[in-house]
Amino acid sequence: GIWFVESGSSGINAEYGGQEEWDIAVTDSRINLRMTPDPSDDDNTWEPGQAVMYPLKKPLDDASSWEYPWIEGDKGPIAGIDYVSTVNAKFNKLHRNPDTGRWLQAVTTTIARYIFTELDDIRMANNGFLLRYVTESGNPATSFVTFDSPAFPDPEFKPFMDICYIPFTRPVPCTEGQLVYYDLSADTYIAKDGQVHGSEEHLFIGNSGWDGPARSLVDFDIFTFNTELTALHNDAESVYLRLWYEGAEMAKPYNDPRQMERILAAHKVLKTWSDSHATSKVASVSGNQKNRWDAEMMEELTDYDPEVIASDTISEGEDEHNIYFNLTSVFKDWMNDRTSAHGVVIKDSQHESVPGYFLKFASLNNPDPTVRPYLMVCQKKPICEPEDQDPMPVYDADGCVSTTNVTLNYCIAKNGACSGMEDSATNYDYMTGVSALWDEFHVLRTFCKCCTDAAAERIRVPMNCEGQDKSDYDNYVNYITSCECQKCEEVSSKRKKRAVPSKTRLLLRSALKSMLRK
Repeated sequence: GIWFVESGSSGINAEYGGQEEWDIAVTDSRINLRMTPDPSDDDNTWEPGQAVMYPLKKPLDDASSWEYPWIEGDKGPIAGIDYVSTVNAKFNKLHRNPDTGRWLQAVTTTIARYIFTELDDIRMANNGFLLRYVTESGNPATSFVTFDSPAFPDPEFKPFMDICYIPFTRPVPCTEGQLVYYDLSADTYIAKDGQVHGSEEHLFIGNSGWDGPARSLVDFDIFTFNTELTALHNDAESVYLRLWYEGAEMAKPYNDPRQMERILAAHKVLKTWSDSHATSKVASVSGNQKNRWDAEMMEELTDYDPEVIASDTISEGEDEHNIYFNLTSVFKDWMNDRTSAHGVVIKDSQHESVPGYFLKFASLNNPDPTVRPYLMVCQKKPICEPEDQDPMPVYDADGCVSTTNVTLNYCIAKNGACSGMEDSATNYDYMTGVSALWDEFHVLRTFCKCCTDAAAERIRVPMNCEGQDKSDYDNYVNYITSCECQKCEEVSSKRKKRAVPSKTRLLLRSALKSMLRK
């Protein structure tokens, strides 16, 4: 059986801390539906299973049926096409048809996080949900399962969804810049167990007592940041590492140590390491050669810089939340010397040797992408705008010259504007990476963008024609007032259609010839 559930509006928006809207971090979510048994069902034919809830890919249509509005028509909604099958919430298992009405609950924390995440490439639209009964045997369901709907007359039995969340403010609102999220390239934690932990779902920092101290390492591939086209908005506060803190965890066997406040400090790593090989003694492996740390758990001065880049305090009893480390200073070092980019190590700087709980953080391998660590970078906004040239005389084709110097301008792209591809060459059966080519009709096809003029105003320029076969007159040139990124192919086509060059181009060409004659 299949049911459709409409999801209400989030309603969680407000102006806070200089941001247009403040974000929330979902810590827990549950949906509750009341099942009403159908007395006509035969328990002998009941297939044990459970209802599973999936997010819809398009907004719920009240007129939905088995055939409408699904792409495959009479085949009904198809996984991956009409609904997201990889993100779901499973209700309590049903081994038999209940005799009386009962509430069924599903954990919807992951779904809620997908809806409210700040990451655009992960965020899921709040389109409502599809509920499907999945049998344990994999056979088709043999009975209908009936739930009370929001239209049920008794409000006590209407379905409801709880979302527990905490509000959080970005350390830098970046209202005057462009906030970009970058994935990390590697992460792991090292402990004195001598094991490799680079493929685990969590990072650990602290000291559990039995397992001893643990430190976490994270790395960012600085080559993914275009240092030539991109600039940081602020030299002091532009780059932050975000980690999702899941709480304190005690190692086994339990000895019930006291959870305590821990001050976490980030340090610049000075040596190459690999998440697939790093342990408390080994940093990386080259062939059969193990590249070791200079001391167990890393040596200060040679394996990591003793200077604290940034710190954060985790107090006893704190719940799940985001924590941030300001890595702007070390990020600038990496920009200036990419070979020095080995990431950072985060350790307890207060009492690492004192037993207590491990502090647990989501890693790059966490199955929930909304809680994985990342860098948030406030960059200068990419802009395509006019830029004035130095004042200079304007000449025409007959040798007349302007009576005063004239300020002309041109369009220029800054901070990476117009640098992206307008389209993908693969969409036209061309090889990946192709930016321009002649097609079979000998028409130039380009997929790049150009910063070009979008609007201009005419400026009067008095011309002096002394010594020429014409009288003085008023010329007019175009002064660009706005620019925009346009597909280079379209810009080229516009240029070809001009019967004669524009006056601005003629004047600039004439001025260039005059300078060459000198």
